[in-house]
Amino acid sequence: MRNMNSSSLTTALSIFTAMVLTLGMVGQASAQEEPTRSFTEVAENLYRVQNNGHYTMALITDDGAIITDPINRDFSTWLKGELTERFDAEVKYVLYRHHHWDHASGGGVFEDTAQFVGHENMAHHLDLPAADTALPANAASLDANGNGQLEHSEAAEDYANNFDLYDADGDETISGAEAVRGKLSDVRLPGLVYHDNMSVTLGGQTVELIYTGNMTHTDDMSIIRFPAQSTIFVVDWLSPRRVPFGTLGSGNLDGWLNAIRFAEALDYDVAAGGHGVVGTKADITDIRHYLEEMRDLVVAGMAAGDSLEDMQASILMERYSDWINHDRWVTLNVEGMYNILSQ
Repeated sequence: MRNMNSSSLTTALSIFTAMVLTLGMVGQASAQEEPTRSFTEVAENLYRVQNNGHYTMALITDDGAIITDPINRDFSTWLKGELTERFDAEVKYVLYRHHHWDHASGGGVFEDTAQFVGHENMAHHLDLPAADTALPANAASLDANGNGQLEHSEAAEDYANNFDLYDADGDETISGAEAVRGKLSDVRLPGLVYHDNMSVTLGGQTVELIYTGNMTHTDDMSIIRFPAQSTIFVVDWLSPRRVPFGTLGSGNLDGWLNAIRFAEALDYDVAAGGHGVVGTKADITDIRHYLEEMRDLVVAGMAAGDSLEDMQASILMERYSDWINHDRWVTLNVEGMYNILSQ
């Protein structure tokens, strides 16, 4: 080995150190990108399954599994393997709570064994564009080879970040129809639909889908009830011990509160959320109390002539300070409530 002078040695050490740090950061980044996943039994043979901040349910029966929202393709692939390894169970039913892509994507992983069930209003949200639909302008600008579809190498920004969600048929390209339909491309249409309520039975276990009406987040929302396990599964419009999302949407407040009362009247002990935690019926009631308390405080502030900024500074909802996202979303909730009451 040839001798190094001090300057060369210093340079070599610097390069080596930079390489170690870079490899360490790459390793750390890779670790951070790994999704957080878990299986938690909430009642006999009924599991709440986690994918980061989203959750679904899996009921294991003698004749296979009934699951709720498939969440996304990567998670569903993992879940399919876990159900096989843990229980030797194939998925026979996929029960949708609503059509939004962050809950309903990925069902194609189970289409070889499962039937898909959802509310009848899902269909108009999932209408397929014609197969020969051209790429929209933002996608067409990325189509470097001009073949009318996007390959992985051409995709950028949202198309790159959510390529699998757009690529419904898994052919490694995004067609015009897939691009127009957006992230809903990876949502499979329900083959079984219902109007007010419906039950599916497998291996002696029955699961109910119950329509909440059109006042709760979407017009195709279902509560899923597991009678033998005294459990309901709800998402987005009800999240136990989690502050409602952002500015509350543009829904009808009275309709939302009435839908919560409807949920309170059902027969169950355990309330599991697609977000939030596993709680009880009392936690569902607390969501109504939160909304009613905020409504009353905003009404009082408006009557006193307070500005929105004044109300955001004074309405702190401290009784709910241990709820998930309290510090992030309470001020946005005040804004949303103010907008709803100002309509």
